[in-house]
Amino acid sequence: TNEELSDRLQKLGSSVGFTAGNSDTIVTVRSLTRNLDETLAVLGEKLLQPKLAEDDFSRLRAQTLQAIEQAKTQAAGIAQLVYQLVLFGADNPFAHQNIGTSETVSSLTVDDVREFYAAHYSPAIASMVVVSDLDSATLLPKLAVLESWQGADVPEASLAPFPDTGKTRIYLVNKADAAQSEIRIGKRSLRYDPTGEYYRAGIGNFVLGGNFNSRINLNLREDKGYTYGARSGFGGQRDYGLFTASAGVRTDTTKASIVEFISELEEYAASGITADELNFTKMAMGQQDALRYETPSQKLGFLAHIQEYGLDAGFVDRQNDILASITAEELNALMAKHLRLDEMAIVVVGDSDAIEDELETLGYEIVHMDTSGNVIAKG
Repeated sequence: TNEELSDRLQKLGSSVGFTAGNSDTIVTVRSLTRNLDETLAVLGEKLLQPKLAEDDFSRLRAQTLQAIEQAKTQAAGIAQLVYQLVLFGADNPFAHQNIGTSETVSSLTVDDVREFYAAHYSPAIASMVVVSDLDSATLLPKLAVLESWQGADVPEASLAPFPDTGKTRIYLVNKADAAQSEIRIGKRSLRYDPTGEYYRAGIGNFVLGGNFNSRINLNLREDKGYTYGARSGFGGQRDYGLFTASAGVRTDTTKASIVEFISELEEYAASGITADELNFTKMAMGQQDALRYETPSQKLGFLAHIQEYGLDAGFVDRQNDILASITAEELNALMAKHLRLDEMAIVVVGDSDAIEDELETLGYEIVHMDTSGNVIAKG
């Protein structure tokens, strides 16, 4: 049973965890070296002989449905969900919450899970990273517990066409009596590329909204006192990416916060980075990189990242060369290209009664949506 396996791992001081995201499932194993064989035996049972019992499934489905309903009360989660649905469309599963929707989870059966396991858990699409004090000659024989794992190749899921977002609109979700409004402003943008335009755009964003001393945070938090924190950034995956500026702000500053966000984005796109900001960016990002690969878990994540994207071991050196040599002119051209406000959507989750009249004065069309991202009639 799950309880017996959990007790065994606790006595070993080990852990075997499974997590699933938009594009992969990750199994993470942690063990004292002296207990590695026993821990790998548990891994073998969990991965290759999952019980997938009806009672476990029913319990987890009920917990998931509760979590979905709870998420509908959290403004930040609602804002992110609606924002992703606006940009990527309901036909793309990654635009939804990872835990699913009430409709999809309610309809699942344990047989669906068993079929998914049989179809998708295959060594043909798996890779492994190990960080250990054991050398490979000692370690590799211990992994024989996985030798019986079999399975065919698994085709990749295809993306549905992204929606045409058209002109800039405000997508407003009512959260009655909310003390804060959650704001997301952004657009579809660059896919992940560790040494190309995506990486360079990340350098350009650093002083705009990528660190505590950024223009956006200093404006909305330090100067205006509208929020505890405001930020922006490029988030790229293998097949899609986006640029997002975001904050949770006091309800009575919702309109003013959007005005300041727009002002900062337009100013940076028009005027670009200063010489002092560029020097600060190069120093700060260089120092961050020096501390990025110290712990075993950091090394594990770094190597897994190389595997996932098929990178060579020298990509970090090339990133450092780019950071050292990049010019203000190159960054300014990139920011002007990717910070086009007329391509962005504005999502606001807050008390409509308190903020809608002011939002209307911004001059954008307002689209009303529910907490699941469905368009609704006003009122």
